[in-house]
Amino acid sequence: MESEDDYPVNPSQLAHEPVWHQSPSGGDATVQHYENQSKVINDPVHGHFRIRGECVKVIDTPEFQRLRDIKQLGTSYYVFPGAGHNRFEHSLGVCHMAEEMVIRIQRGQRELGVDRTDVKRIALAGLCHDLGHAPFSHVFDNEFLPKVLGNDFHSFDWNHEQMSSRLLDQIIDHEYIDEDCVSREDCRAIEDLIRSSCSGYQVQNFKENHFLREIVANGRNSIDVDKFDYLARDCYYCGVQASCDFKRIMPFARVIDDTICFKSSEVWNIYEIFHTRASLYRRIYTHKVAKAIEYMIVDAMVEANNAFGIVEKCRSPKTFIELDDTILKRIEFANPGDDDVRLRKAKSIVERIRRRDIYKYVNEYCVRPEQLPRWKSVNAEDVVACQLKNKAHGVELRPEDIAIHNLKIDWAMKDKNPVDNVYFFDARENNEKIQIPKQKVSTLLPEVFQERKVRLFVKDPNKSDAAAVAFEEYQRRNFGKVEQVSLTPPRLSSKVRNFVDNASGRTARKNLERSLGRSQNSSNQARKRSKKGDIRLMSPVME
Repeated sequence: MESEDDYPVNPSQLAHEPVWHQSPSGGDATVQHYENQSKVINDPVHGHFRIRGECVKVIDTPEFQRLRDIKQLGTSYYVFPGAGHNRFEHSLGVCHMAEEMVIRIQRGQRELGVDRTDVKRIALAGLCHDLGHAPFSHVFDNEFLPKVLGNDFHSFDWNHEQMSSRLLDQIIDHEYIDEDCVSREDCRAIEDLIRSSCSGYQVQNFKENHFLREIVANGRNSIDVDKFDYLARDCYYCGVQASCDFKRIMPFARVIDDTICFKSSEVWNIYEIFHTRASLYRRIYTHKVAKAIEYMIVDAMVEANNAFGIVEKCRSPKTFIELDDTILKRIEFANPGDDDVRLRKAKSIVERIRRRDIYKYVNEYCVRPEQLPRWKSVNAEDVVACQLKNKAHGVELRPEDIAIHNLKIDWAMKDKNPVDNVYFFDARENNEKIQIPKQKVSTLLPEVFQERKVRLFVKDPNKSDAAAVAFEEYQRRNFGKVEQVSLTPPRLSSKVRNFVDNASGRTARKNLERSLGRSQNSSNQARKRSKKGDIRLMSPVME
């Protein structure tokens, strides 16, 4: 008997229609049972799509509803007002795309033996893959935990994929879902689908149909439905145009030798996926203002950790669900005691965010390609060690006064070309998978697939001049010259100016004054032209 899942959904059939699924105990029998009601979602990115009954049961739980309070792009919302979307709708989109892709394969290649259980597990894996995200998404994993734990970070066994699996188990423990609907065996298979791309994780299921592990989290070449949804969704909400066509990729996918392959005519579209991803990282995900606010939120959470037990709540899924982006509001309106200095400091940082008194971006430089293989991350101590000895003038940099952002942008596979791990097929010969060297695609494709930059932020604006001089001195000592594109600051304070007259700082001052001289000449020329009526006088503004 064919189920409703075997036929296309008419978007006009809004909400609640029954979905029939084969009984787990049915074996070869045709016994089927009514499990739950499906729902139709109206999504701005994908339009109308149906969510199957088992997924609806997961959605209607506290563990999943928590995702409504976790921004998809973390602090980017402070820069891009439209980027208010959260992990909740992203998870729905991934669920839809995962189920759509596996059903396409099921219908187009019946010899693979993809059954209803596989479809259910793939859909649930797409839905639950981000259950374990902490406040402000990747800010928590990449910035907060390393800073608050210090040397203990590497021994702290935690990642959001693992927590996603634990939260799904908790949903079953709380009996929000009947085990006849989602069994423990299903949970283990879903965990494999979510964590298959994690380093060191041993997959227990899908030994035969290995390609199913490439749909939600593809560790082989990073082309998966998770990426399809977040790229399309982030572009939509941030008002950015994507250079790739996501809708063309899935219809041109085919399984060959237990590997998902794509039609050879789509090779440029595949490249554009990774180009779009790198562009979004550069323009949105690592925007300098968003990063400055990110460092402020991390500092506030570190100072408030003892009061709110943030790290301790990560150890158990029962307490983890208390954590979401509202932690910032809880810090802001907390009532610290007279002796709780750290919580008061956390509150002051949040208050600065509300007043837009954010950490100041100073400058950045790009690491040259030949230096990438042996590059080591820069830390605050490295830059502070290069400061000019200006303690007598009241300007002394300490490591805690600055934040160093070791920015890395790649094509999702470090310094490798991910398309080297993608297989294609010729439309005339569908049973043979091939690889397409990038030289055959275009001579305009990059030779280097990774970019590294070092950015400097200062927490006290009064120390930005001293930080700028120290940052330039660090570059001279390590590269023999200043690598940054623009000189900072636009003008030196009197304290730093007196100090820069020392021998070690004389070059820095000459370079800065030369730059200021050019700026002053440009301003004078603009004033002269404005008097003649050529242009409107405008004052130079620096970001």
